[in-house]
Amino acid sequence: MKLKTLSTACLLLCISISAFAQLDKASNKALKKAEKYYKKKKYTESAKMLKPVLQKYPTNENIWSSYQEVNYQAYINNPVNNMNFNIEVTGNDSAAEKSNFLVDQLQYILQKPKYDYYNSIYYTSLSVPFNSNASIMLRSHYVDKLYYTGDSIDDQSTAYFEQGEGEFRAKNFQKAIEYYEKSYAADTNNYKALLYLGDSYYAMEYYGEAATYFRLAIAKEPMLSEPRKYLSDALANKGEVELALETAKETLLVYPEEQTFVTIYNLLKDIGEKKLDRNWVLRLASVNNVSDRYRRAQFYDDMMHFSHYSAAVEEVREYYDNVGILKNDAPQFYPTYLEVHSFRKMLEATADEDIESLEYAREMDKKGMLEPYLLIGLYNVDLYDQYLHFVENNKLEAEQFINDYLIVTQ
Repeated sequence: MKLKTLSTACLLLCISISAFAQLDKASNKALKKAEKYYKKKKYTESAKMLKPVLQKYPTNENIWSSYQEVNYQAYINNPVNNMNFNIEVTGNDSAAEKSNFLVDQLQYILQKPKYDYYNSIYYTSLSVPFNSNASIMLRSHYVDKLYYTGDSIDDQSTAYFEQGEGEFRAKNFQKAIEYYEKSYAADTNNYKALLYLGDSYYAMEYYGEAATYFRLAIAKEPMLSEPRKYLSDALANKGEVELALETAKETLLVYPEEQTFVTIYNLLKDIGEKKLDRNWVLRLASVNNVSDRYRRAQFYDDMMHFSHYSAAVEEVREYYDNVGILKNDAPQFYPTYLEVHSFRKMLEATADEDIESLEYAREMDKKGMLEPYLLIGLYNVDLYDQYLHFVENNKLEAEQFINDYLIVTQ
């Protein structure tokens, strides 16, 4: 069950699969050039060859995997990774803002391969529905660390935990359990020890025991979605499908991860009375932010109707804080969330156009459900603070969206 960060994919395998034969000649030619650059370890050049292909085939998961891979290689082979340096700019106080900007820009240039790699995962999440790997990696990098890092865990606990990991990888699950128990006993703050105790029992198909430990992990770290997802899986395997579904729905109120949507879809198929009606759309623009804290350059050259979405932030930048929530002293006729404002501007600008992918959003807006549809159904990691604020302040509305609109009678 454990899902570590995405392991290195093999570009050479990806670009040779038969599915790529369906691409146009120019795209196939670009893929061959990308392969040549990859073999020569010219990863940045390889990524440049893949980008225009993705412009033409934005939902092709295999090409996105290749794009992630070449950016990952550029990142881990960046010489700056092995350098220790400090950047300082001296000057008078009046120049402090310019100095900070200069330092920030220089650090970005030196670490650009890292940003490119994480953004390649980000763009994948915008373009490919139900992409569990991309969703997990983004959550792990941007959200989970807000609540748990493990940095303060006792050394002995960490040592036992690492031994447990070794035994788990070797499929010696009973031995892994012994080490995870020792790890937790050495430091009861070690949430991961609880989580992986449950994972070990799950691997042994002792789903009741697994569920017990997943519940303990939830109690330890209630803001993390991972133990809730695992608990839902354990309950489903235990035959408690309805309870598994309720757990998955609760997970959406902690973090709406792609795998949770997949889980709900599968559970509903098993139950047979209802179905998932998510109405996912291809997002052709990065999420609007007041400040580009994550360096999210726009990926698509032609944003089409999303050009209206992207432009919407300019007129209201001063009214929203850095995470996209309306400031207390801002005009209160603006929506609470920048995402809602931006989407509505797009809907208004395209009111006379026949854009099928936006019709459901129009319907949700008329029914007063645009906020949960955007922040839960079309969730993106850059919306985390807006999503969290909405769920904390509008839980009943969030639950209504999940129960009445996301899940519908067949």
